[in-house]
Amino acid sequence: MPRKKIVVVEDDPELRDLETFLLGAEGYDVVGVADGIEAAVIVKREHADLVLLDLMLPGKDGNAVLEELAAEPETRLTPVIVVSAFLAQLRLTPQVRRVLSKPFDVSDLLDAVAREVERPHEEVA
Repeated sequence: MPRKKIVVVEDDPELRDLETFLLGAEGYDVVGVADGIEAAVIVKREHADLVLLDLMLPGKDGNAVLEELAAEPETRLTPVIVVSAFLAQLRLTPQVRRVLSKPFDVSDLLDAVAREVERPHEEVA
């Protein structure tokens, strides 16, 4: 069975490295992205099973990334877990399956990821 692919979109290099390390240790194939400009392109290119998305990103914020993912047929069903300290700024879309506040508990992050990668990518209204 192929490993699930997760794209981590996080501008803080230490946090991005931590999330990438933790998820890699759990057996996921993880790609890190440092800004919002490349996020949707990489999610599409990598055929991601899940996206961990920060909201405050250089170049393009997380809400703009969500809009871009929703507009593309290849990524509109890709589930997203928003991980941010600025949750009041989130504009919810159907792709947002879970929201975790920074700082997050590692076990909460790993549990949320495990649940989401096993859910089918379904059309949500």
